[in-house]
Amino acid sequence: MLSTEALDRRAVERERTDLRRGARLVLVMLGGRLPLHGDRLVLLERSQLPELPADPARPEVFLGEVAAAAVLPDEEHDPQQRVGVTVRALDDSQSALQDTTHGVVDELGQQIAAVQAQLDTAAPGHQWQGLRQAALSMIGRSPEDEALAVAAQAAMAWHLDHPRCPRCGEVTEVARSGWIRVCPQDSSLHFPRTDPAIIVAVTDGEPGSDQERLLLGRAAAWPEGRFSTLAGFVEPGESIDQAVRREIQEESGADVGDVRILGSQPWPFPRSLMIGCTARLQGGQVAPDGEEIAELRWVTREQLRRTSEVGELLLPGRISIARSLIEHWNGSPLTGAEW
Repeated sequence: MLSTEALDRRAVERERTDLRRGARLVLVMLGGRLPLHGDRLVLLERSQLPELPADPARPEVFLGEVAAAAVLPDEEHDPQQRVGVTVRALDDSQSALQDTTHGVVDELGQQIAAVQAQLDTAAPGHQWQGLRQAALSMIGRSPEDEALAVAAQAAMAWHLDHPRCPRCGEVTEVARSGWIRVCPQDSSLHFPRTDPAIIVAVTDGEPGSDQERLLLGRAAAWPEGRFSTLAGFVEPGESIDQAVRREIQEESGADVGDVRILGSQPWPFPRSLMIGCTARLQGGQVAPDGEEIAELRWVTREQLRRTSEVGELLLPGRISIARSLIEHWNGSPLTGAEW
Protein backbone atom coordinates (compact mmCIF):
# COMPACT_ATOMS: atom_id res chain seq x y z
CA MET A 1 0.00 0.00 0.00
CA LEU A 2 1.13 3.56 -0.85
CA SER A 3 3.92 2.12 -3.02
CA THR A 4 2.93 1.72 -6.65
CA GLU A 5 4.60 2.22 -10.02
CA ALA A 6 1.52 3.72 -11.67
CA LEU A 7 3.01 7.23 -11.65
CA ASP A 8 5.49 8.28 -14.35
CA ARG A 9 7.27 11.19 -12.69
CA ARG A 10 9.14 12.22 -15.87
CA ALA A 11 11.97 13.23 -13.55
CA VAL A 12 14.56 13.94 -16.24
CA GLU A 13 12.27 16.01 -18.44
CA ARG A 14 10.83 18.06 -15.58
CA GLU A 15 14.33 19.39 -14.84
CA ARG A 16 14.51 20.95 -18.31
CA THR A 17 10.90 21.97 -18.88
CA ASP A 18 8.20 23.28 -16.54
CA LEU A 19 5.77 20.41 -16.97
CA ARG A 20 3.13 22.06 -14.80
CA ARG A 21 1.92 24.15 -17.73
CA GLY A 22 1.08 21.12 -19.87
CA ALA A 23 -0.69 19.11 -17.18
CA ARG A 24 -4.40 18.61 -17.73
CA LEU A 25 -5.54 17.64 -14.22
CA VAL A 26 -4.92 18.98 -10.74
CA LEU A 27 -5.32 17.47 -7.30
CA VAL A 28 -6.31 20.14 -4.79
CA MET A 29 -5.47 19.66 -1.11
CA LEU A 30 -7.12 21.62 1.66
CA GLY A 31 -5.33 21.86 4.97
CA GLY A 32 -3.42 18.66 4.15
CA ARG A 33 -6.59 16.76 3.26
CA LEU A 34 -7.51 15.05 -0.01
CA PRO A 35 -10.87 15.18 -1.82
CA LEU A 36 -12.43 11.72 -2.16
CA HIS A 37 -15.64 10.62 -3.80
CA GLY A 38 -16.33 7.12 -2.57
CA ASP A 39 -13.02 5.30 -2.94
CA ARG A 40 -11.49 7.53 -5.63
CA LEU A 41 -9.57 10.80 -5.65
CA VAL A 42 -11.31 13.77 -7.23
CA LEU A 43 -9.16 15.44 -9.89
CA LEU A 44 -10.16 18.76 -11.46
CA GLU A 45 -9.50 20.22 -14.87
CA ARG A 46 -6.48 22.45 -14.34
CA SER A 47 -7.61 24.99 -16.94
CA GLN A 48 -10.77 25.65 -14.94
CA LEU A 49 -9.06 26.18 -11.59
CA PRO A 50 -9.18 29.80 -10.40
CA GLU A 51 -5.97 31.79 -10.23
CA LEU A 52 -4.34 31.38 -6.83
CA PRO A 53 -2.18 33.96 -5.06
CA ALA A 54 1.54 33.21 -5.03
CA ASP A 55 2.61 31.52 -1.81
CA PRO A 56 6.19 30.23 -1.48
CA ALA A 57 5.07 27.54 0.96
CA ARG A 58 2.29 26.17 -1.26
CA PRO A 59 3.48 26.12 -4.87
CA GLU A 60 1.99 24.02 -7.63
CA VAL A 61 3.97 20.80 -8.13
CA PHE A 62 3.99 18.49 -11.14
CA LEU A 63 3.37 14.98 -9.79
CA GLY A 64 3.69 13.06 -13.04
CA GLU A 65 1.61 11.26 -15.61
CA VAL A 66 -0.84 8.41 -15.13
CA ALA A 67 -2.95 6.34 -17.50
CA ALA A 68 -5.72 8.58 -18.82
CA ALA A 69 -8.23 5.73 -18.75
CA ALA A 70 -7.62 5.25 -15.02
CA VAL A 71 -8.39 8.84 -14.00
CA LEU A 72 -10.83 9.83 -16.76
CA PRO A 73 -13.15 6.80 -16.85
CA ASP A 74 -15.98 8.70 -18.58
CA GLU A 75 -13.85 9.29 -21.69
CA GLU A 76 -12.47 6.91 -24.27
CA HIS A 77 -8.69 6.69 -24.32
CA ASP A 78 -6.00 4.65 -25.94
CA PRO A 79 -4.51 2.28 -23.33
CA GLN A 80 -1.13 3.94 -23.80
CA GLN A 81 -2.42 7.50 -23.42
CA ARG A 82 -1.27 9.32 -20.30
CA VAL A 83 -2.31 12.56 -18.66
CA GLY A 84 -0.31 14.97 -16.51
CA VAL A 85 -1.38 15.79 -12.95
CA THR A 86 -0.24 18.57 -10.62
CA VAL A 87 -1.07 19.29 -6.99
CA ARG A 88 -2.00 22.60 -5.39
CA ALA A 89 -2.50 23.17 -1.69
CA LEU A 90 -4.93 25.54 -0.02
CA ASP A 91 -4.98 26.32 3.66
CA ASP A 92 -8.08 27.27 5.65
CA SER A 93 -6.42 27.46 9.07
CA GLN A 94 -5.33 31.12 8.87
CA SER A 95 -2.46 30.27 11.18
CA ALA A 96 -0.58 33.32 12.43
CA LEU A 97 2.53 31.16 12.87
CA GLN A 98 2.40 30.09 9.22
CA ASP A 99 1.90 33.70 8.13
CA THR A 100 5.02 34.73 10.03
CA THR A 101 7.07 31.75 8.94
CA HIS A 102 6.20 31.94 5.28
CA GLY A 103 6.01 35.70 4.88
CA VAL A 104 2.60 35.44 3.22
CA VAL A 105 -0.79 36.29 4.68
CA ASP A 106 -3.37 33.92 3.20
CA GLU A 107 -6.37 35.52 1.60
CA LEU A 108 -7.83 32.41 0.06
CA GLY A 109 -11.48 32.59 1.04
CA GLN A 110 -12.74 33.30 -2.46
CA GLN A 111 -10.38 30.78 -4.04
CA ILE A 112 -11.40 28.06 -1.60
CA ALA A 113 -15.06 28.78 -2.31
CA ALA A 114 -14.45 28.59 -6.07
CA VAL A 115 -12.58 25.30 -5.79
CA GLN A 116 -15.28 23.92 -3.51
CA ALA A 117 -17.91 24.84 -6.11
CA GLN A 118 -15.95 22.97 -8.78
CA LEU A 119 -15.70 19.91 -6.56
CA ASP A 120 -19.41 20.03 -5.77
CA THR A 121 -20.14 19.97 -9.49
CA ALA A 122 -17.59 17.32 -10.40
CA ALA A 123 -18.20 15.03 -7.43
CA PRO A 124 -21.33 15.76 -5.37
CA GLY A 125 -21.00 14.36 -1.89
CA HIS A 126 -17.20 14.26 -1.89
CA GLN A 127 -15.35 14.33 1.42
CA TRP A 128 -12.04 15.80 2.58
CA GLN A 129 -9.90 13.10 4.17
CA GLY A 130 -6.39 12.84 5.56
CA LEU A 131 -4.07 10.40 3.78
CA ARG A 132 -4.38 7.67 6.42
CA GLN A 133 -8.16 7.61 6.14
CA ALA A 134 -8.09 8.06 2.38
CA ALA A 135 -5.62 5.20 1.97
CA LEU A 136 -8.02 2.80 3.67
CA SER A 137 -10.72 3.81 1.18
CA MET A 138 -8.38 3.39 -1.79
CA ILE A 139 -6.90 -0.01 -0.90
CA GLY A 140 -7.05 -2.23 -3.96
CA ARG A 141 -9.10 0.28 -5.96
CA SER A 142 -6.65 2.37 -7.98
CA PRO A 143 -2.83 2.28 -7.96
CA GLU A 144 -2.92 5.62 -9.80
CA ASP A 145 -4.82 7.27 -6.95
CA GLU A 146 -2.48 5.77 -4.37
CA ALA A 147 0.60 7.00 -6.22
CA LEU A 148 -0.80 10.52 -6.70
CA ALA A 149 -1.96 10.80 -3.10
CA VAL A 150 1.33 9.77 -1.52
CA ALA A 151 3.43 11.93 -3.85
CA ALA A 152 1.17 14.93 -3.26
CA GLN A 153 1.28 14.49 0.52
CA ALA A 154 5.06 14.21 0.62
CA ALA A 155 5.76 17.07 -1.78
CA MET A 156 3.38 19.55 -0.17
CA ALA A 157 4.52 18.73 3.37
CA TRP A 158 8.10 19.49 2.34
CA HIS A 159 7.24 22.79 0.69
CA LEU A 160 5.13 23.84 3.68
CA ASP A 161 8.00 23.20 6.10
CA HIS A 162 10.84 24.53 3.94
CA PRO A 163 9.91 27.85 2.29
CA ARG A 164 13.13 29.54 3.40
CA CYS A 165 16.82 28.90 2.83
CA PRO A 166 18.33 27.07 5.84
CA ARG A 167 21.63 28.88 5.25
CA CYS A 168 20.55 32.52 5.08
CA GLY A 169 16.80 32.59 5.78
CA GLU A 170 15.83 34.04 2.40
CA VAL A 171 12.50 32.90 0.89
CA THR A 172 13.48 30.40 -1.80
CA GLU A 173 12.12 30.12 -5.33
CA VAL A 174 10.53 27.01 -6.79
CA ALA A 175 12.07 25.42 -9.90
CA ARG A 176 12.13 22.16 -11.87
CA SER A 177 8.36 21.74 -11.98
CA GLY A 178 8.14 22.10 -8.21
CA TRP A 179 10.79 19.57 -7.18
CA ILE A 180 13.57 21.92 -6.12
CA ARG A 181 13.91 25.23 -4.28
CA VAL A 182 16.63 27.73 -5.13
CA CYS A 183 17.88 30.48 -2.86
CA PRO A 184 18.04 33.80 -4.76
CA GLN A 185 20.54 35.13 -2.21
CA ASP A 186 23.27 32.47 -2.23
CA SER A 187 22.15 30.22 -5.17
CA SER A 188 22.04 27.13 -2.94
CA LEU A 189 19.81 24.27 -4.10
CA HIS A 190 17.40 22.49 -1.78
CA PHE A 191 15.70 19.18 -2.55
CA PRO A 192 12.75 17.38 -0.95
CA ARG A 193 13.75 15.61 2.22
CA THR A 194 13.25 11.90 2.79
CA ASP A 195 14.20 10.27 6.09
CA PRO A 196 15.10 6.55 5.81
CA ALA A 197 13.86 4.40 8.67
CA ILE A 198 14.16 0.67 9.33
CA ILE A 199 11.24 -1.42 10.58
CA VAL A 200 12.05 -4.95 11.63
CA ALA A 201 10.39 -8.30 12.22
CA VAL A 202 12.66 -9.85 14.86
CA THR A 203 12.22 -13.61 15.17
CA ASP A 204 13.49 -16.38 17.43
CA GLY A 205 13.39 -20.14 16.96
CA GLU A 206 13.47 -22.56 14.07
CA PRO A 207 12.07 -20.77 11.00
CA GLY A 208 8.62 -22.03 10.10
CA SER A 209 8.21 -24.13 13.25
CA ASP A 210 5.27 -23.88 15.64
CA GLN A 211 7.66 -22.62 18.31
CA GLU A 212 9.10 -19.76 16.25
CA ARG A 213 8.33 -16.41 17.85
CA LEU A 214 7.95 -12.82 16.64
CA LEU A 215 8.93 -9.84 18.78
CA LEU A 216 6.34 -7.04 19.04
CA GLY A 217 6.59 -3.81 21.00
CA ARG A 218 4.25 -1.21 22.44
CA ALA A 219 5.49 2.36 22.26
CA ALA A 220 5.34 4.34 25.49
CA ALA A 221 2.80 6.76 23.97
CA TRP A 222 0.45 3.99 22.81
CA PRO A 223 -2.55 2.65 24.73
CA GLU A 224 -2.65 -0.87 26.16
CA GLY A 225 -2.90 -3.59 23.56
CA ARG A 226 -1.43 -1.67 20.61
CA PHE A 227 1.65 -3.45 19.25
CA SER A 228 3.86 -3.33 16.19
CA THR A 229 7.28 -4.33 14.93
CA LEU A 230 10.24 -2.29 16.17
CA ALA A 231 11.48 0.63 14.10
CA GLY A 232 13.90 3.55 14.08
CA PHE A 233 15.65 6.06 11.86
CA VAL A 234 18.88 5.39 9.99
CA GLU A 235 21.57 7.79 11.18
CA PRO A 236 24.12 9.54 8.93
CA GLY A 237 27.05 7.26 8.11
CA GLU A 238 25.09 4.10 8.96
CA SER A 239 24.23 1.17 6.73
CA ILE A 240 20.78 -0.42 6.94
CA ASP A 241 22.22 -3.49 8.69
CA GLN A 242 23.97 -1.32 11.26
CA ALA A 243 20.81 0.71 11.89
CA VAL A 244 18.80 -2.49 12.43
CA ARG A 245 21.25 -3.91 14.96
CA ARG A 246 21.62 -0.60 16.81
CA GLU A 247 17.92 0.27 17.00
CA ILE A 248 16.84 -3.22 18.07
CA GLN A 249 19.53 -3.34 20.75
CA GLU A 250 18.66 0.14 22.04
CA GLU A 251 14.90 -0.46 22.22
CA SER A 252 14.80 -4.09 23.35
CA GLY A 253 18.27 -5.21 24.45
CA ALA A 254 18.20 -7.93 21.77
CA ASP A 255 21.29 -8.70 19.73
CA VAL A 256 20.27 -9.62 16.18
CA GLY A 257 21.92 -10.86 13.02
CA ASP A 258 21.00 -12.28 9.60
CA VAL A 259 19.44 -8.96 8.58
CA ARG A 260 17.47 -9.18 5.36
CA ILE A 261 15.53 -6.50 3.46
CA LEU A 262 12.04 -7.54 2.37
CA GLY A 263 10.80 -4.29 0.83
CA SER A 264 10.16 -0.61 1.39
CA GLN A 265 7.27 1.81 1.62
CA PRO A 266 6.97 5.57 1.32
CA TRP A 267 5.50 6.87 4.57
CA PRO A 268 4.83 10.60 4.15
CA PHE A 269 3.85 11.31 7.77
CA PRO A 270 5.56 13.56 7.05
CA ARG A 271 8.63 12.36 5.10
CA SER A 272 9.88 8.85 5.84
CA LEU A 273 10.90 5.90 3.69
CA MET A 274 10.26 2.72 5.66
CA ILE A 275 12.71 -0.10 4.90
CA GLY A 276 11.17 -3.40 5.95
CA CYS A 277 13.60 -5.98 7.30
CA THR A 278 13.77 -9.28 9.11
CA ALA A 279 16.41 -10.18 11.70
CA ARG A 280 17.03 -13.19 13.91
CA LEU A 281 17.71 -13.12 17.63
CA GLN A 282 21.31 -13.96 18.56
CA GLY A 283 21.32 -13.11 22.25
CA GLY A 284 21.08 -10.30 24.75
CA GLN A 285 18.75 -9.57 27.65
CA VAL A 286 15.43 -8.79 25.98
CA ALA A 287 13.53 -6.09 27.87
CA PRO A 288 11.86 -2.78 26.92
CA ASP A 289 14.04 0.29 27.21
CA GLY A 290 11.36 2.00 29.32
CA GLU A 291 11.56 5.21 27.31
CA GLU A 292 10.52 4.61 23.72
CA ILE A 293 9.21 1.09 24.31
CA ALA A 294 6.97 0.36 27.29
CA GLU A 295 6.24 -3.30 26.66
CA LEU A 296 7.61 -6.18 24.60
CA ARG A 297 5.84 -9.38 23.72
CA TRP A 298 7.00 -12.59 22.02
CA VAL A 299 4.21 -14.35 20.12
CA THR A 300 3.99 -17.59 18.21
CA ARG A 301 1.79 -17.69 15.13
CA GLU A 302 -1.00 -19.32 17.09
CA GLN A 303 -0.76 -16.70 19.83
CA LEU A 304 -0.68 -13.89 17.27
CA ARG A 305 -3.87 -15.09 15.58
CA ARG A 306 -5.72 -15.78 18.81
CA THR A 307 -4.86 -12.57 20.66
CA SER A 308 -5.57 -10.38 17.65
CA GLU A 309 -8.90 -12.05 16.93
CA VAL A 310 -10.18 -11.44 20.47
CA GLY A 311 -8.87 -7.86 20.54
CA GLU A 312 -6.22 -8.44 23.18
CA LEU A 313 -3.53 -7.44 20.69
CA LEU A 314 -4.24 -4.63 18.22
CA LEU A 315 -2.35 -4.98 14.93
CA PRO A 316 -0.90 -2.18 12.78
CA GLY A 317 -3.26 -0.88 10.11
CA ARG A 318 -3.54 -2.55 6.72
CA ILE A 319 -1.86 0.34 4.90
CA SER A 320 1.42 -0.03 6.82
CA ILE A 321 4.51 -2.05 6.00
CA ALA A 322 4.49 -3.17 9.64
CA ARG A 323 1.30 -5.11 8.91
CA SER A 324 2.91 -6.61 5.80
CA LEU A 325 5.95 -7.74 7.80
CA ILE A 326 3.76 -9.41 10.43
CA GLU A 327 1.56 -11.14 7.87
CA HIS A 328 4.61 -12.23 5.85
CA TRP A 329 5.97 -13.96 8.93
CA ASN A 330 2.55 -15.39 9.78
CA GLY A 331 2.25 -16.84 6.29
CA SER A 332 -1.25 -15.52 5.63
CA PRO A 333 -3.39 -12.38 6.12
CA LEU A 334 -4.69 -11.66 9.61
CA THR A 335 -8.28 -10.65 10.31
CA GLY A 336 -8.01 -9.53 13.91
CA ALA A 337 -8.45 -6.10 15.45
CA GLU A 338 -6.19 -3.31 14.20
CA TRP A 339 -5.37 0.29 15.02
